Amino acid sequence: MSAQPAIERTVVLHVGMHKTASTYIQKRLRKNRGLLRRHGLLMPARRPQDRVLLDALANGRWKPWRRWLNRAETRGCHLLVSHEALSWSLSRTVNLKSQPRGLWLAEKLQDHGWQLKVVGFIRDQESYLNSRYTQLVKRLTVHGDFKSYVTWVMTESTISECDLMALFGWLVDHVSVETVMIPFGSALDCRGRSIQTRPDPYEQLLAELPLPAKVAKQSRPARSKNQQPGRLGVALARAIGTHLTEQNPKILRKHDKALRAAIETLARQQGWPNQPFDGLDTELRETIRDRYAHSNAEFCRCFWPFVQWDDLFPAQHENVTTAIASDQQQEETRQLTALRDRLIADTVNGG
Repeated sequence: MSAQPAIERTVVLHVGMHKTASTYIQKRLRKNRGLLRRHGLLMPARRPQDRVLLDALANGRWKPWRRWLNRAETRGCHLLVSHEALSWSLSRTVNLKSQPRGLWLAEKLQDHGWQLKVVGFIRDQESYLNSRYTQLVKRLTVHGDFKSYVTWVMTESTISECDLMALFGWLVDHVSVETVMIPFGSALDCRGRSIQTRPDPYEQLLAELPLPAKVAKQSRPARSKNQQPGRLGVALARAIGTHLTEQNPKILRKHDKALRAAIETLARQQGWPNQPFDGLDTELRETIRDRYAHSNAEFCRCFWPFVQWDDLFPAQHENVTTAIASDQQQEETRQLTALRDRLIADTVNGG
C-alpha cells in the first residue's frame, strides 16, 4: 500500500452561521485579498466562485475543489473559503445512509494531503431568528408573520437551521478537523473571560488563519450596508411579497432583486432602520430558548467546555415598546398599501 501524502497545507472554511457579520467579513476579506495572498492565503475573488464550491459540496463533486487546491498549491498558499451557508451545507447528507458532506470533504482533502479547519461564529437563537427573519422578508422569500416563521424553523429542517448540534455535531467525533467556534456578540469569550471592547469579527477570523499577526493591522477597512429595513420596511416587504405571490408570482420572480433594492432605498430615505423590527415577546423568547436548551448545553460541552450557554448568552427581557394606537395602525396600513402599489408599478415599468 502506498504511503499517504503528508498533510502540509490547510483549507479553512469560514462557515457563518448566518447573521454573524458574514457580509462585513467577506467584504473586508476581498478588499484585502492581495494582502492575504502575499502572506500565503488564497481565496476566491468573487462570491459566485464560492457558490460553485458550495454547490459542488452539496452534490459531492470533487473537481471544483481540486481545481482550487491546484491553484493554491501552485502559489504555495493555504486556501480560505468563506460562505455563511457552509454551516448548513456541511451538515447535510444525500440520504439517510450517507455521511455528512463535511466528513466527505474532510476525507477527500486528507487523501490529497490537505488539513481541514472549520471556523464558525455562533449567536443565540432568539436574536438570530429575529435577524434572519428580517433578512428573508427583505429578500421577498418569506411572507408570513414572525411567529409562523419561528415555528417553521423550530419544527422542520430549513436553511434557517439554528440547532447547533444539528449544524456542527458531525465535527465532534472527527478529530482530524480543527474546529474553532467563536461566540458572536457575547460579553464573554469561549473560556468565560470578560471582553472589555467588542471585537472586530474580521480580526477574530484572521486570528484563526495561518497568517502573521501583523496582517490584521495592515488590512484596509470596509463597511457593510447589510442592515435591516426597520419595522415599517419589514411590513412593506411582507405586503409586496404577499400581494405578488397571490396576484402575479411571475413578476415577483422576475423583479425580486429590483424590488428588494427599492425597499432598501426607501427605508433609508424614510429613516425606518432607526426603529428596528423586533418580533420577540417574553413568551416567544422562552419558547425559542426552551426548544434549543438541550442542544446548546451539548454544544458547550463539546466545543466550549469552560463556560455555560447562559453565561455567554443570558436570557434577555422583552424590549419595552410603545403600543401603536389603532388609528395609527390603520394609517400605516393605508400608506404601506399605497407604497406597495407604487414600488411595484415603478419597478415593473422601469425594469
